[in-house]
Amino acid sequence: MRSNLFINKIKIIIPFLLLFSLKLSAQSYNFTNYNLKDGLPQSQVMAVYQAKDRTLWLGTYGGVSNFDGKDFTSYSKADGLSSNSVNSIVEDNENQMLFGTEAGINILKRGKISTLFSGQGVSRLNKDKNGRVWGISNGKLFKIERGKLIFHSIADKSITTLNADREGNLYAAVHDNGIYKLQGNSWSLFQALPHEIKSYSVRKILFDRKVKNRIYLLTRQSGVFVLESGKVAVFFEDNRIDSYYSIEQDNKGNVWIGSEKGAYMINKHGAVTSFNGENGLSDNQVDEIFSDAENNVWVSCFSDGIYKYEGDAYIRYDKFKGQNLAYPVSGLAADKNDNLWIGTFNKGIFKYNGKSVENINIPAFKNKKIFFVYADKAKNIWISAYANGVWKYDGKEFHQILKPERLDNSSIAEDQAGGVWINGPITATYLKDGKSEKISGFDGYSSCIYPLSADSVLLGTSTGITLIRNKKVDKQFKIGLLTGTFVLSIIKHGDYLLFATLGDGIVTWNTKTKQVKRYVIANGLNSNDIYSMAIDHQNNLWVGTGRGINKLTFNRQNNVYEVFRDNPLILECNQNAILNYKNSILVGTITGLLQCKTTVPNQSKQNPFIHIQQVNIFHRNDKSKDLTIDLNKNGDHFHKLNYSQNHLSISFRGVFLTNPQSLLYRYKLVGVDNDFSKPVPNTEIEYSTIRPGSYTFQVYAIANGAKSNIEQFSFTIVPPFYDTIWFKVMAFLVIIFLIWLIFYLIFKTREQKKHQLEKIKLKEQDKIRKQTAEDFHDDIGNKLTRINVLSEILDKKVDSGHEEQKELIRLIRENASLLYTGTKDILWALDPQSDNLFEILMHIKNFGIDLFQNTGVDFKMDGVLAKYQKLHLSMEFNRNLTLIFKEMLNNVLKHSGAKQVLIMVIESEHETINILTTDDGKGFDLEAVEKGRGLKNIQTRCKRIKSTFQISSIIGKGTTTTISTRIPVTN
Repeated sequence: MRSNLFINKIKIIIPFLLLFSLKLSAQSYNFTNYNLKDGLPQSQVMAVYQAKDRTLWLGTYGGVSNFDGKDFTSYSKADGLSSNSVNSIVEDNENQMLFGTEAGINILKRGKISTLFSGQGVSRLNKDKNGRVWGISNGKLFKIERGKLIFHSIADKSITTLNADREGNLYAAVHDNGIYKLQGNSWSLFQALPHEIKSYSVRKILFDRKVKNRIYLLTRQSGVFVLESGKVAVFFEDNRIDSYYSIEQDNKGNVWIGSEKGAYMINKHGAVTSFNGENGLSDNQVDEIFSDAENNVWVSCFSDGIYKYEGDAYIRYDKFKGQNLAYPVSGLAADKNDNLWIGTFNKGIFKYNGKSVENINIPAFKNKKIFFVYADKAKNIWISAYANGVWKYDGKEFHQILKPERLDNSSIAEDQAGGVWINGPITATYLKDGKSEKISGFDGYSSCIYPLSADSVLLGTSTGITLIRNKKVDKQFKIGLLTGTFVLSIIKHGDYLLFATLGDGIVTWNTKTKQVKRYVIANGLNSNDIYSMAIDHQNNLWVGTGRGINKLTFNRQNNVYEVFRDNPLILECNQNAILNYKNSILVGTITGLLQCKTTVPNQSKQNPFIHIQQVNIFHRNDKSKDLTIDLNKNGDHFHKLNYSQNHLSISFRGVFLTNPQSLLYRYKLVGVDNDFSKPVPNTEIEYSTIRPGSYTFQVYAIANGAKSNIEQFSFTIVPPFYDTIWFKVMAFLVIIFLIWLIFYLIFKTREQKKHQLEKIKLKEQDKIRKQTAEDFHDDIGNKLTRINVLSEILDKKVDSGHEEQKELIRLIRENASLLYTGTKDILWALDPQSDNLFEILMHIKNFGIDLFQNTGVDFKMDGVLAKYQKLHLSMEFNRNLTLIFKEMLNNVLKHSGAKQVLIMVIESEHETINILTTDDGKGFDLEAVEKGRGLKNIQTRCKRIKSTFQISSIIGKGTTTTISTRIPVTN
């Protein structure tokens, strides 16, 4: 909708801002310039864009360049650009960089440039909140869809500029019409412009960071207008400016405007600061101004490259009221009238009284090297001049206190008693009450002195710390962390003594607890070379280093110093040239005087940013299989690698545009390293011969004590089949099996040998048994037979009347017969052919038949099978089983009174044979009967052959015995 608008004609005149309370002139603001000598391809930067990786892309008339704070990587027509004149830059959602040039649009993808559109110049490229890229070519609006340009017309008018607000809403300035807003796929009028400014060409649109719905419109020749609440007003206009080129707003809300002669900064109160060649910038045309994600402001100046504004926390002064002071400053002090005394290394000493600067024009100081300038407690000024000794100024006159010596004095301090210590490199001089005393004998060369107590002072030397107690060197005093350290300055802060060192940072020593701690670059310091220290009115610590100023505050909760993360000014400070003066810290540098504001508005500071660029994977045996993974374009950060791809080189890049020189990196390979590495400057790490497994490479950057995001790359090296768990398990099982098999074969072989030996023994025993049986039969049997025959002959020769003789002969014949029968049993047992179950059972059967013959007892034995011949048994088994049945059958014959006796052989499961003996005799009571020797013998023999014996008997119904045995078969 159109609104009723009016224009407030307000012209803001640039006032002269006196920012320095000392009222010094010719102050220089902190700008760092990057130009051709730093690597910029061309000195006219027309476009500035910050990519997702925090690097800057700079469009020039010589191509486009990517800048990470340290190095420029440039592309030109030789690399594929349609034109070297790059007007606009944008990054799409696929991480591709698009460049609008005088001859079309180019795309940079994975290091290669291709052409999207050619033939016409493209002046603007912007991305809407949906990620679509829009642009302007010859006043016509277009969008890029599927790699093609689709043109849009708005009111048939020329489009002069595009820009997006913080939410990504895209706006277009339409000439002679108004501001249009993209809603969906169509453009609608957001704000019509009044007749008075319709004819002005809107060159830039800027959306206010702090105030919602406030929009700035920059025109080419009529200044800057502000659009808010339906009203348009003049925001900035100066009659001395012919053309306006750029506009930007920093994070503090200051609006920056680029003109044909320098830049202007308008703060929220309307005060204007001009930046030009006189105070650190350039007098040339400012084509572009850009505020990056770290809140740095970048200003491109025609033919001067690009400048980075470092803020106004530090201001350099190289002139006082026309007096050149761009000299190395060696000392600073304030006298009783608050006059500022400035010592230099080559131009003597200057005094500033608040109105004018005076070079002290006396021969002792004129163009001399000044070693120190010092104010004692009475605000007298002490000065050490090269080859002219030490002088004192009491407010009226100069007096020479020490005459020149071979070595000049470089430091001074006043103790608690009012005595003054003046140090040379190898001696210390003590002055009090007009008397002087020299002390020597300390190690190293003295560079500073600090009164510790009423009777003691500390000397900072090239080898550490020396304590002088009662004018004598105390050789026993040591602070371990300072041994061998070059100490340049000493001050006290609360309970801590602070030591500034050359190359070892700041060392703190708690005078109560004696705790010592070191602070270095990794803790946020700009440099490990610390030259000077001072405490401001807010109790903050300021240190001058080899790379600028650091401000530190003491965290009482953690008992540590913390470095403020402000924009550091990169310059080299001088030793002990520092002074807390009129709510500012003044620091002497190698190029002049520097003022540090002690109260700077808080502003959000961004951390460094890091990303892994690429991973190079080298094959162990085949170079053709080497692999490069570009993580800039690849969202997948997990990869599976072959076991031969175990040599990796990982490159990464940290971006910290605020102070790129302070960037350091810490990394670790999870799975190999236990913790992150020490801070290192390397941007490429190599790992070789990594064992198979899963790993994650992690890296982050640190700068000024701030830590970046942690980037990581995960990968798995797949082991060879012989290194897998299943293979190892199988190999282990196979080894165990082989070991078992070996032992099994060994034991088997031993068993076979043992078995063979036993068989041989058995064969030998069989031979012996057979031979014994044959011999026994031939010898004993024949003799018994002869006894029998002879007894019969004798019986015939004895008369029948000799009854006693006849009875003796009968007994001889009967016993011989019984002996022969017993011999037959022995011979049967000795015969190897009897060693089977069938023969045993048959033997028992024959014995029973013989025993019960002619006794009136019917004896039977069933179940004796021919197959039992295959069951070979030991001789012991044969013998015991035979004797068991002889004992049992004899008992049946003697005691049972049976008429029938039956032996049954029954097979059961598990290779067990049960032998049942049943008779129909009179039976007996098992509980009442006393077990005789015969029954005990039977039970004993059953145990010998591992058999069980059971007996059951019922009076009047007979007795049954059962012998159960597992047949021990032998081969």
